[in-house]
Amino acid sequence: MLGKTFAGILLGLPLSMALISFVIWVWPHSSEAVFIPMMVAFFPLWIGIMAATYLFRSGVRAWAWLAVANVAAFAALFLAKHTLPGL
Repeated sequence: MLGKTFAGILLGLPLSMALISFVIWVWPHSSEAVFIPMMVAFFPLWIGIMAATYLFRSGVRAWAWLAVANVAAFAALFLAKHTLPGL
């Protein structure tokens, strides 16, 4: 149980940041219009990720899946920043 908790806290935070940053980056209009709503949505997303870690069978699976999700989210953000037109 403790492994799942720490996985949600320590890997959920960067995952939430990457997902919110990706949404802000690929938003079709001005990013200033969605910055504040996305910052408000950040905390419920992080809490949701932390709660979802308790659905895994073990703490090791939670760490593994959240690590893979972090790599995928940051890779998507990297690709979006380097292939899509800038803001």
